[in-house]
Amino acid sequence: MTDAPVATAGVVRATRFELVDADGHVRAVLGDLGSPDPELAVVGFAMVDVDGRQRVWIALDATGPNMVFDLGGNAVLTFGVNDPAPDALHVGAYLHVSNASGTNVLGWRIEDDGSVSMRLGGPTT
Repeated sequence: MTDAPVATAGVVRATRFELVDADGHVRAVLGDLGSPDPELAVVGFAMVDVDGRQRVWIALDATGPNMVFDLGGNAVLTFGVNDPAPDALHVGAYLHVSNASGTNVLGWRIEDDGSVSMRLGGPTT
């Protein structure tokens, strides 16, 4: 037997949605992801581990869209696009790979002239 269709609203609005598991732990977030910098709003989708740490997220902030993978509280893989915004150090696509302690070990970015630059070790800017 099929349940009768339920009428739904055309739009649901909220500041933040949280998906919880059977034990009540937040496992995914859609909306404000929080930021260590109170001046920087970060909005997106994050998957959360059982300890409450965001492990992977797709976000949009003042510098542009990005995707980040976390290992032990450190961003070990980050890629995205810096928009031509005042907060962006360089405009264009980038990819950063870090070790488990969060130290950048490899990075690529597209330069203003369209060329690709690669950095080994140390911070990528």
